[in-house]
Amino acid sequence: MKVRGFTLVEMVLTMVVGAILVLGIAGFVELGSKGYSDTVARQRLQTQAKFVLEKMTREIRHAVPNSFAVSSSAGQQCLSFYPIVYSGFYALSGSDNKILSFIVGNTPAPSSFDGLRMIINPSRQTDFAVGQNTNFPLSGSNTTFTLSSPLPSQSVAQRLFIYKDLVSYCLDFSAQSVTRNGIQVADSVNSGEFSYAQPTLQRGGVVYLALTFAQNGESSHFDIDVQVLNVP
Repeated sequence: MKVRGFTLVEMVLTMVVGAILVLGIAGFVELGSKGYSDTVARQRLQTQAKFVLEKMTREIRHAVPNSFAVSSSAGQQCLSFYPIVYSGFYALSGSDNKILSFIVGNTPAPSSFDGLRMIINPSRQTDFAVGQNTNFPLSGSNTTFTLSSPLPSQSVAQRLFIYKDLVSYCLDFSAQSVTRNGIQVADSVNSGEFSYAQPTLQRGGVVYLALTFAQNGESSHFDIDVQVLNVP
């Protein structure tokens, strides 16, 4: 009985057909992997954008009114403000209105105000500088103290705000990132802008946020107007 094997031509044809099939399958797998990778990257970018904008929006809405300032330097733009730690109401007494007592709306009331400051009727961020006579250091659990001089201006609703540290969100155009007090909270920021509109008789202050996130040739742009809820 005569036994036959594969000829050289048959082997070459088999190898060529097999290589074509392997290349086709590999291309299909690569396409699927790239699609999955792009989807994950796109989802990460959208989640990051949602996180940083939501965080900024919440802090801005509950910041001390008129504590906002926008500053620009080489390759950077920053939005700074003072978040509210406590808020409440005050009353003045005494013949010269120099005895100030206050309550805060938190339950239970804090046991100590150490390291905090109180401000009444702020109109600009410079009012928060130490030494202003509407800006007072607090200590212990004291809720009554004597003023060195009468208040130069008062809140119509006799509201007060207690705050501590300045918060600064900065757009770093060279690093394409957003930082909060120097700590990065977002990357892949291709462009952006912060601005602040002073309050009017019809509305409170409004912060405008514009951020563009870019990655893998795709970009997402967000425009948000955030109104400060508190009024002096």
